[in-house]
Amino acid sequence: MIKIHYWRITKYNPKNRDENGIYQKYEWTSVSEVGKIFDNGELLFDVYLFCENAYIDAIIKIMRENGVESLKVDALEIHNYDNYADFTEPTTKKYFRTLRNNMLIPKQEVAQVSRFILRELIWCKLVSDRMFVHFGYDYYMYIGSEQQSEELLKAIESNGLFVEIVVSPYL
Repeated sequence: MIKIHYWRITKYNPKNRDENGIYQKYEWTSVSEVGKIFDNGELLFDVYLFCENAYIDAIIKIMRENGVESLKVDALEIHNYDNYADFTEPTTKKYFRTLRNNMLIPKQEVAQVSRFILRELIWCKLVSDRMFVHFGYDYYMYIGSEQQSEELLKAIESNGLFVEIVVSPYL
């Protein structure tokens, strides 16, 4: 039987949780909050983009670690398409319209699909036989993986994210 390692990977520092696990700081939870003020100041688009890229980088690193070349779209929900900065390209809109359940997303396109999810344009699970990626509300990401490398987890954390051992509620 294959052992799967589970993580919740987020921008939220676990030190800011109370004894019940409730996060205590007022932080942004969505791209729609760019321009709003939070405990650590105004959310600027570059700050948002840095965080979004860290999430995507974590996915790609875990794919590499597991030798996964593509992820399958599962349980796809399509929401309204909005233009958020780099989504104004006609090719991006066209790609958005091609998304389907069971579609295989090659590693080089995982970033684009992940952006759609993180920007709440779609929701889906990304799965393979060796790993999965689930996205939750409020910028939570859950990953299950056959491989677990301390170096990999440290590399993810060096991008400003926090890795906690938590099983996905979307299993």
